[in-house]
Parts: sequence; structure tokens; C-alpha cells
Amino acid sequence: MQAEIMRHALDRVPLSLIIDDSTLLVNLNYFFIRDRNIATGENQRWEDIPVVHPESFTREFAEWCIENGIKGKFSVVPCPAALGRIDQGLPLFSKAQQESWLKMCRELIHKAFDITPEMITHTFVVDLKNFQPLESRIWEQYEWARLPVDQEELLIEYIATACRILHNVGLTPEGVTSPGGFGGHPLELYAKITGIAVREVTGNPTPYFFKRFAGGDTVEVPVWYPDRDNGTAVGEILASTDDWTGSWTGYDKVSVDKYITSDLQGGRLPALINAGEPAVLCSHWQGFYGMHNDDRRGFNTLKAVVHRLKQLDPNGEKTQWRKCSEITNYSCAKKMANISVDGNFINLDLPVLVPDLTLRVKGAEIKGVFVGENPLKPVNSRSAFKSGTFFIDGDQTLIAFDPKERKVTVKIV
Repeated sequence: MQAEIMRHALDRVPLSLIIDDSTLLVNLNYFFIRDRNIATGENQRWEDIPVVHPESFTREFAEWCIENGIKGKFSVVPCPAALGRIDQGLPLFSKAQQESWLKMCRELIHKAFDITPEMITHTFVVDLKNFQPLESRIWEQYEWARLPVDQEELLIEYIATACRILHNVGLTPEGVTSPGGFGGHPLELYAKITGIAVREVTGNPTPYFFKRFAGGDTVEVPVWYPDRDNGTAVGEILASTDDWTGSWTGYDKVSVDKYITSDLQGGRLPALINAGEPAVLCSHWQGFYGMHNDDRRGFNTLKAVVHRLKQLDPNGEKTQWRKCSEITNYSCAKKMANISVDGNFINLDLPVLVPDLTLRVKGAEIKGVFVGENPLKPVNSRSAFKSGTFFIDGDQTLIAFDPKERKVTVKIV
């Protein structure tokens, strides 16, 4: 009998929606492009960009995502464009307006999405004593694309501060997002300091970061610094599509067909799904709203994409929407697990516990499966396969359960 942990939970390709550049009420891009024009002498369009993304729109978006099972990651920039800390209040809005948005985010956005900082400002690097831009006027995503390796303690405190601000408003982060190029070099240092900084604030043993894109045929879910003794690691989520929802400007073109064509055969998503690779959509919050409330170019594009994905997989046998943390935690668990077979017993040592842990067994005629003393339920279709069940599919059997302890024994009868 052979046994292995499947690459994906429930043997379904994970779908996930990454949303960058989002924050409390402010359209970050109004200030980002304005200030970048000043810094570079460019004249990129900014004057008619909306200053605010209304709470009503964000609420509508969140409710739609929950209704349709969409999951992913939603950034909340902690001190957008150095205008002010969201745990101390932005001068553009009343306290009541801000508290209403934060309540909505805790109750709705967080239900469907991980929350991450996109470092502190997404624009200038700030002095941690006063949160004002440094005299050098360096930017998080440009000058700190190459991290100052001789200032490791500062970098840890910088990322920890970003996480702490979100924690202070009840939006405890699962990881961090890079503003633009932030942390690209050296990546191993970025992974290291992310783990230290996030754990300092949240205690999370397996935080993750988002920095890179995977444009090829293979989409990895890297695991950095795995420590089996302590059950710690740092996951990395890679986006596997470009942004065709209006992009970071909010006014760029959109395309449903680049994600998935009307015949369900073309586009990036069917190619990923058919290859069994994670389908992680990259998007920016500016594009969902667009230039005004009747624009909604990105939101309307997403609705069409989701409709086609449901047509592609109507019974939910091939794909499943996951938060980014669910994808990275599963990868950490698989990477760090030890599995061995002894007769009819599968012995697992799991430093990281995740729901929907999925095994594949070959070379055995199976009538029943027990996890410890608990029998699993047999099911007759992939659509019915879920945690607590097993499914015989030709010459293989899929087994899924939620491990409760590090040492687990699965008995095959």
C-alpha cells in the first residue's frame, strides 16, 4: 500500500482572489499618483481619480463575495499615503465614518478574505516615531525593493508596526503584502523578517507574504524556513494571473476573456485548472470601483469571470475557493509532514495542522477508513468528497479529515 499527502486540499485546484491597494475609505491611488508625479516630474492622470471608495460599495462587494463563496486576500494599508494611522484616525473622515467602515470590514470582508497590511503607507517610508516621511523621501516600493540588509531590526519593526496597527483595530493579519517591489531583494531576508514580525504581533506560526507572480506553466506555493521542532514556517503565495480588472490605476482596460473565454476553453484560468495549478487572481481595489459608482469595471469583470467558472465546474469537483492563508498553510503542512505505512496503518507526524488534509492511497482494496477510533464516511462522487469522508476513484482512494493532534494514525480496513 502506498500513501501520500495530496498537493491540494480535497484534491481540488484552489481558486483565490488577491486584492491589493485597498484601505479604509481612501482611494490610495489619488494620493499615490499625485505624490509620485511630484517625485518624478511625470504627469500621470490623477486629478479625476475618486478620492474615496464608499463604504456602501465595499459592503456590496463583500456581501456578493460571501454569497458566491469567493475567498482570497484583502489589503488594508495601515497609514495610507502617510495621511494618518487608521487606528488613530484619518483627518479626511469623521470617527463615526471610520468606525462604520472598520466594523463592516471585520464582519464582512474578513469573513471572505485574509487581511494583510501592504506595509505602512504604500508610498513613502516613514519614521516610526512620528509616521512622517523620512527626509530622504524614499519610497517603500522603489528604494526598498532592495532591502537595507544592514538594518534588519528596523525592517522587522517596520513590518511589525504595520501588523500592529491592523491588530489594534480588530483586523489581525494572516501575513503581509508587498507594496510594489518592496522586499524583492534579497527575498530570503524578506521571508525571514516577515516570519519574525508577524509572529511578534499575532503569534501565528505560519504567516505568509505576497510579492511575486508566476506567469509560466507551474505555480509553486513556496515554504520558507520550515522548522519541524517548533511547527513554524513562512508561506509564500504567488499570483498566477495578471490584473485584467482595471489594474492599479483603476482606469485601465478590463477583460473577462483573458481570464476565461465564453466557450470555457481559453484564457489563463482553464489552463491553470486543467494543469492542476493554483489559480490565484491578482487584482487592485481601484479597478473594482473604477472612476465612479456606475463604472465598476473590475467588479463587473469579476462577476462575469465567476459566472464562467461556475459553468466550467458546476458541481464543484475540480476547484474550490480558498483564502490565501488556507493555501499557504496547507503547503506548509504538506512540506513539514512525515508519512509512513506500516501494514494497514498510515502514520502521520504533522507539525502543522490544517483542515481538509487529503491523502491518496493506492495498492489496497478499501472497505473502511478510521482516523484514530473515528470512522470516515464513504461517498460516491467527487462533489460529495469533503473532510470526514473517503472516496474510491478507480485504483486510488482519497481520504480527507481535520487532524486534531500532531501524531495521527489512519487505519485502512
